[in-house]
Amino acid sequence: MTDETPAARKTRLARERKRAERKRLKDKRLAMGASKLKMEIYSGTERELEQIRTAGAFDETEHALTATIHGVAELSRRDPAAFRALIQRRGQ
Repeated sequence: MTDETPAARKTRLARERKRAERKRLKDKRLAMGASKLKMEIYSGTERELEQIRTAGAFDETEHALTATIHGVAELSRRDPAAFRALIQRRGQ
């Protein structure tokens, strides 16, 4: 028999579950080659990102960014002229 109380056992098991969850997430990120992208954006860019998120019915901003990046990259391969037209700076 163990000297562990029911409350202590519950706490230990929760700690072990959380530790295993963190390890699974870390392993998944490592396998997928994940990296952090930290950037500062201003209010106009934030509004435009929200427009993309809403128009695409994305739940998360991160998903909207990922889909947009992949879509624009695919466009650059498929139709370079359309890609250049898309990314031209406004006002030029």
